[in-house]
Amino acid sequence: MNSIISLLLAAAVAAPGAPDKGRSEPVADPVYPAYGSPAIDVLHYGLELDWKPSKRLLTGKALLTVRAVKKIDKIALDFGHALQVDEVTVAGKQVKARHPGDDLVIPLRSPMAAGKRVQVAVRYHGTPKPVRTGQYRSDTSTLGFRSAGDGSAWALQEPYGAFTWFPVNDQPSDEARYDVAVTVPRGWAAVAHGRFQGRKGNTYRWRSTESVASYVTLLTIDHYDRFNDKGPRGIPITYWLRKGDHSQYLPVVRQTPAILRWLEKRLGPYPFSSAGVVVTSDSGMETQQMVTLAPDFLTPNVVAHEMAHQWFGDAVTPRTWRDVWLNEGFAMYFEWQWAGDHGSKKLESYLSDARAVDGQLRKMAGPPGHYKSDMFGASNVYYGPALMLHEIRKQLGDKRFFATLRAWVQEHKGTTQDRASFVSWLNNKTGEDFTALIDDWLDSPTTPATS
Repeated sequence: MNSIISLLLAAAVAAPGAPDKGRSEPVADPVYPAYGSPAIDVLHYGLELDWKPSKRLLTGKALLTVRAVKKIDKIALDFGHALQVDEVTVAGKQVKARHPGDDLVIPLRSPMAAGKRVQVAVRYHGTPKPVRTGQYRSDTSTLGFRSAGDGSAWALQEPYGAFTWFPVNDQPSDEARYDVAVTVPRGWAAVAHGRFQGRKGNTYRWRSTESVASYVTLLTIDHYDRFNDKGPRGIPITYWLRKGDHSQYLPVVRQTPAILRWLEKRLGPYPFSSAGVVVTSDSGMETQQMVTLAPDFLTPNVVAHEMAHQWFGDAVTPRTWRDVWLNEGFAMYFEWQWAGDHGSKKLESYLSDARAVDGQLRKMAGPPGHYKSDMFGASNVYYGPALMLHEIRKQLGDKRFFATLRAWVQEHKGTTQDRASFVSWLNNKTGEDFTALIDDWLDSPTTPATS
């Protein structure tokens, strides 16, 4: 492979202050503590990947810019056991790393002080294998890189699973910038998160200049055709559809500009420099700047849900998986609003349906703020928090409510947040105390009373 990513990374690091755009303050995740390390902060990932469909062979080079959060003598990353490590270098010098299970432990020649940075390069190859999570949902019970019999491949990884195809600090509190180059055979196409930078030969290039959490990264390879579109203010949009899918799915994804305009009226400017939809996998996911939708999920309502996530989840990300409601409650609420404005069923009807099942969801999966760890993504973290938002809306009134949500995104874009920071900010911003209301909706084992 050529050194596209090395050149891009060198240019980015040379720019004054550029690496700080990927700076985070990682914390240990309380729900899935086996993944991620709060001792390091990855600022940038440069990925050079090559996929050979006939052999199911992935060859990769990952160049990471790593900042020490505290004094460390090693760098610990998440990295799939199915992949073989060929070489590891630290600051250009080869080291002998250990690869026990799904961990990659890279020794440092001398301790690294807090705040210092170093470049780590990992060359690897193999046939990636997804991780089986034991989650109740079929689309989250197997995560990470998967390939089909025809050689096509896709990788979705919420809440974790990016480690199945590249070495990563696989937790939501460590966001980073990305440059991704994927080489595929002629006739194939590779789609990733970020903004499409074009194709040179059979290499597809993608760049994320805004911070990305590992769970909203994306890789999918298939016989795609690309369609170009424009969103609000000329934002470039690309749609990637498999051959034979055009007539069925293109009319749906072509509604993306209208959906984005509708969302912008309520939430302010779309937070990224590009948007898109790719049809693949067996789920729907708010992969950053390039929404991923399986055919069974491809409806305008779901497109609206995943696009709302670009504000809630992608632009502002939960610090740990305890607060996934910060993603799903907001996206669910705006999906209902979109559907209510564009269908025969109104918002209040969706709210009523949700209230009718919320109690059972809490009994099955736990309260939204304390869900059972093997019930990740259950509807309890969607419905209850969406109902909570409606209660806040009723107290604030429409004008103040939407102004508050716009401010939340604009003031926190590119950061990770949690329940405490949201409640504190909301109370200060509105001059009202929503602490008890939010605690009730997130912690109660039964559905709270409505006003």
